[in-house]
Amino acid sequence: MSQYDVIVDATDNVVTRYLLNDACVLLGKPLVSGSALRMEGQLTVYSYGGGPCYRCIFPQPPPAHTVTNCSDGGVIGPVPGVIGTLQAMEALKVAMGKSADEVLVGRMLLYDAATCRFRTVK
Repeated sequence: MSQYDVIVDATDNVVTRYLLNDACVLLGKPLVSGSALRMEGQLTVYSYGGGPCYRCIFPQPPPAHTVTNCSDGGVIGPVPGVIGTLQAMEALKVAMGKSADEVLVGRMLLYDAATCRFRTVK
């Protein structure tokens, strides 16, 4: 991973998310993180421009029995497409050196495909 400027997380399990986060923190790499489950998706950029890392926000992994992944909970096909496209845009902005204000840092974009609504939370 050290040869890359930005890391994109498109995994569907919590253990891998924590491993990617920890590796990015150790290597000083930004992490563009997206996830999708059922008819919802979320996206943010960690460890960029002074922003928090994944573990900064979620210090401890949740108990395994409380977490659903795509293979168990399902996902509607277009949802990862929407989130993945937005992840690609955020990764490009990071690679171009855009400021943290121009990148989804310290904020999380939530997508609800059922209502076709986006909202951003801090």
